[in-house]
Amino acid sequence: MKRFLVIGAAVALLSACGGQDVHAPVSIGNLVKPGTAPWLTVAGGTDKLEVRGLDHKLTLEPSPDVSAAVQSQLGTQLQADYFQDLVVTCTSLTTTMRVDQDKSPGSVAMDLGLHCSVWSRGFDTNHDYKSQVSASVAGGDGDQAYAQALPKLLADGTSDIAGQLRGDLHKLAHSAR
Repeated sequence: MKRFLVIGAAVALLSACGGQDVHAPVSIGNLVKPGTAPWLTVAGGTDKLEVRGLDHKLTLEPSPDVSAAVQSQLGTQLQADYFQDLVVTCTSLTTTMRVDQDKSPGSVAMDLGLHCSVWSRGFDTNHDYKSQVSASVAGGDGDQAYAQALPKLLADGTSDIAGQLRGDLHKLAHSAR
């Protein structure tokens, strides 16, 4: 009898914790282009992303990692802004994804952040860059819809950060002369 009570209590405890823990692999390889901008590096971040705000735990597992995708996307978008002796090192990559079931249940939002150090001709600057983007998700696709939204969110967030970083690169290019 005690065994049944212990097992029943364990089941009740597990069901109160949300119960379902889903892991979804996500291919973001189409965001990674080899050999782009060797003067720009991105490091840090996590290899898994939890989608917050759902009634269960959903963890996205991107491959290759998010920092490789962000580095490639930034390098591709900023290649035309390169000038001699420019080195950009970005660290502290942060990514968070969330769904607001009350305000917009059909979309997922991502916050993307980086700390970048820019060196050129003896000048260096440090800035934090942040972006907040969202994408709609198809209601009938379940958890896979969030996995499918990740590449778009990363591309849009990185594009926003590239615009911010481009402005700082232009200022530095003109002041370093």
